[in-house]
Amino acid sequence: MSRSSVRRLAAAVSAAALAGAGVALAAPAQAAAYDLVVTDVRPAQPGVQATGSYVAFEATIKNAGTAATPAGIAHGVAFTVNGRAVTWDDTSRDPLAPGASRVIRATGGPAGSSYWQAGTGQFTLGATVDDVNRIKGEANESNNTRTAPLTVTPLKPVSTIIAAPASTQKDFEANHSKAVTVSWAPVPGQPVGAAYSVSELPAYDTCSSGGPVWKSITASNSMTFEMTAGAQCGNSGEVYITRYQVTTVGTHGAQEATNWSTVECEWSNHFDRYRHYQQSTGLGCTGQSGLFDFEDPTWALIDAGAAAPTRGWEGDSGYDKGSVHYADFPGLSEEQKTSRWGWSRYEARVTDQYIGYPNTARLTFVEPTFTRAGQRVFDVKVNGKVVATNLDIFAKVGRGKPYIVQVPVDATNGAVTIEATKKVDNPIIATIEVVHG
Repeated sequence: MSRSSVRRLAAAVSAAALAGAGVALAAPAQAAAYDLVVTDVRPAQPGVQATGSYVAFEATIKNAGTAATPAGIAHGVAFTVNGRAVTWDDTSRDPLAPGASRVIRATGGPAGSSYWQAGTGQFTLGATVDDVNRIKGEANESNNTRTAPLTVTPLKPVSTIIAAPASTQKDFEANHSKAVTVSWAPVPGQPVGAAYSVSELPAYDTCSSGGPVWKSITASNSMTFEMTAGAQCGNSGEVYITRYQVTTVGTHGAQEATNWSTVECEWSNHFDRYRHYQQSTGLGCTGQSGLFDFEDPTWALIDAGAAAPTRGWEGDSGYDKGSVHYADFPGLSEEQKTSRWGWSRYEARVTDQYIGYPNTARLTFVEPTFTRAGQRVFDVKVNGKVVATNLDIFAKVGRGKPYIVQVPVDATNGAVTIEATKKVDNPIIATIEVVHG
């Protein structure tokens, strides 16, 4: 019998003898039953990250074993970018039960920071649990790491910026609001956390003070606010002219991207006798319909046939009947292109401060249709007094040209009444002005 066979036989005999003597034998050592794995690794704000931003990383760890991890020993998670450790956490020390998971967020790093400052490009993000092997005897030490792709791009500037009045015409007449809405097209592919910071800039700053005014930050594609920048000096009233800056901003450290508007908005409230109004308020932006109102107008200035006020003129009002007619002839002003056809009475109101004082009524007529004399004939009265008999506009000036009748009036009752009596076809009128003096 060989020596190895003798040794095996002797050992077996000794074990049998000990067992027969009632001596307990220790079982062979079993492998630990806990097993830590990483099931997910990601930025704390998932998605494409912004260049320059400080990014926090998170990982979900799981105990895939059948026993809880030891108490008081840090699970330890190291976060890597392209294989280089950038942050870590060593604060998770409570036991992790079998099958349980826990989210771990970085709390430190090689440079003392728990954040990684992102550069532009495509990266591999990794997380390794039990990074320095504090927990001895895992069932499997080779399954502690998980990786995921990480994309970093710069913030993108907005494209075309649009500004427009925020009020309706009716609301503007009531409150003369300076509110504007600045908007821009959605920007596809922005990094996570992107938002938009809006500032108002003086377009023509002729005053000694005043500069850009920051408004707010929004995650949407528009912002509404009151104009406060761009006060203009040297005007006969209050005037603001502004343009706008929209800056794309991100999380802490992200490199910002700015765009400036070419559009301007102007809000004004001033007196200008040469445009025939005492105090007028307006708000308009480049490429958008404007808002106008006459605040306590000194005179009556009616643009017959006009649906809404325009700069220097009230919309059509004070008439009894008729319909709108529009004709665009060379040499006509905008207010002379619209007329009311088929009317018989207008009442033009004037302000109290000029009641009882001399005023002048100026009536403008334009023949838009007929091409020979005698086809439209009517009489005109102002405050009951005939000021034109058998008025034939074509016979006076031809077709498409203004004919003016101007007479002194006294607005004793706060209004001037203009009446037309039909002779041939229907009366027509373009504008009614009642001015002081």
